Amino acid sequence: MVRFSTTPLRLILLGLALAACTSGTMPAPTPLTLEPARAGIVTVLVTPTPTLAGTPGQADLQRSIQQTIDLYARAYNENKLDLLKQAVDQTNLPFRRLVQTRFEDFQKSFLQGKYRFSFTVIDVQPREHGFMLAHILTREGGATDWLFRQVDGRWVLSEPTVEQVGQVKQVETDHFIFNTYPWAGDINDQVIELTENARERVLDRLGKAPDEKALVDIMPIYGLRPGDDPGAAAYYDEHSRNTDQDRILVYAPHSYLFGYYDPDLGWEADLEDVLTHEYTHLVHNRSFDNAGELVDWMVEGLAEYVSEAASEYELHQAVKNDHIIPIVDQTSSILDRQDLGHMYMLKEDMSLAYALAHSLVVYIDQKYGGLDAFWKLARAYDKHQDMDEALRDALGVSYEEFDRGWRDWLKQHFQ
Repeated sequence: MVRFSTTPLRLILLGLALAACTSGTMPAPTPLTLEPARAGIVTVLVTPTPTLAGTPGQADLQRSIQQTIDLYARAYNENKLDLLKQAVDQTNLPFRRLVQTRFEDFQKSFLQGKYRFSFTVIDVQPREHGFMLAHILTREGGATDWLFRQVDGRWVLSEPTVEQVGQVKQVETDHFIFNTYPWAGDINDQVIELTENARERVLDRLGKAPDEKALVDIMPIYGLRPGDDPGAAAYYDEHSRNTDQDRILVYAPHSYLFGYYDPDLGWEADLEDVLTHEYTHLVHNRSFDNAGELVDWMVEGLAEYVSEAASEYELHQAVKNDHIIPIVDQTSSILDRQDLGHMYMLKEDMSLAYALAHSLVVYIDQKYGGLDAFWKLARAYDKHQDMDEALRDALGVSYEEFDRGWRDWLKQHFQ
């Protein structure tokens, strides 16, 4: 399963107020309180390489990067792909595809045109190979750290090549084996610590976790795995590379795929939530026999629930605009279902699907007696392979009653 990164869509949800997981990417308070999605602030840490002759002063450099980020914002606000291309390194093909795909996905989402992007470069710091790390704030108060480099005399959004990030190195801890890269050497130790913290959170919430060590790849760039879903900040890979060892892949802070975070809490808090989401998938698979695995909202909703994902703004917009993705699409063929039970087949609004999946688990928790009711429903579905029969067996209600109750609950909390 994939945990979506806080790309422009999640950025809106983050600051105002992108995750499917693929095998192979809250504990809800009562009353429910879902915090707005983190996004909005962009702080650019740009640093001229010490080896470049004639490097402009920091103020000039910051202004140059601000011009690029303004162009990037205009591209989103005006839905102009040609402007986006001017702001992005077109010589780095995997990175170019990543940025363009995320742009196109946002423009197809139900939030297109409802939000105006605006970024402010707060700081720039030099990195190796002529890159600048820019710390950026969004107008809603979110933050992100993106890399820029000069191409034909202009600073453009970019990332290092596979050769520039260095050779992989393994680090082993009590519960994990990490694949790390020198480019992310300044944050690797923190990511390792946060992964162990995430395991403890899942263990505390679900009550058990496997003893086997999982692989964790700390990825500094998209180019290392250019076939990955451009919307995924992290994902869980069961039986990685035809072995019996599970793998969690997570994109490192200071990478474009990592996305946005709350500057008051730092990227550490957001990353720990992401790792908690992915490790929940591993525990769901290894310790709970993947109960409910054929219903996508159960798989993703549980991971969002345990990681305490924030989605208040997105749910509010969905209720306001009467844009609720159905639990079961009863109008389409099995090969083209557009519903929460087949989230990975959705043609649009995947981020909203995660928020709604999360809300379903919270609703079951609050309405039907805790997480035990969720597991009962998941196992009932495994038995019946029919949502109406599973609901009647596990919770004593029909699908129509359950769906109506959930929609009323959404209106009560997010009107």
